[in-house]
Amino acid sequence: MNTITIYRIENPTTHHGMWYDANGKYDPVIQELCPNGITKDLPMPFNKAHQKDGYKWYSAGKSIENMHQWFSAEDAQRLINNGFKLFQFKVNMYQQLDMEVLFCLDILPSLKEWDSYFLMKRF
Repeated sequence: MNTITIYRIENPTTHHGMWYDANGKYDPVIQELCPNGITKDLPMPFNKAHQKDGYKWYSAGKSIENMHQWFSAEDAQRLINNGFKLFQFKVNMYQQLDMEVLFCLDILPSLKEWDSYFLMKRF
């Protein structure tokens, strides 16, 4: 499989995403952290693709521009204020879905943390 670049906002200490914790338990922190969030009420039911082939798969955006569909500038600021960061991953084990890419952290070729200023400037 080819290597692609994707983007994810998560808490680097807990690896908690917007809707699920690091163990795959539904915990939509976006509803609390971003009460006016543009995607806070988006249904995110369990998807078997997140456990494909016995791996844990995590959600990411296809591009920085794609992240704008998920988060407003206000959302980004609230997330930053609560310890979340934007990460860029280069991955070669992934699943392309309509609005997101699932990737496996077990097989991770490259990771880069983007600073908060860059995240806010882009939104």
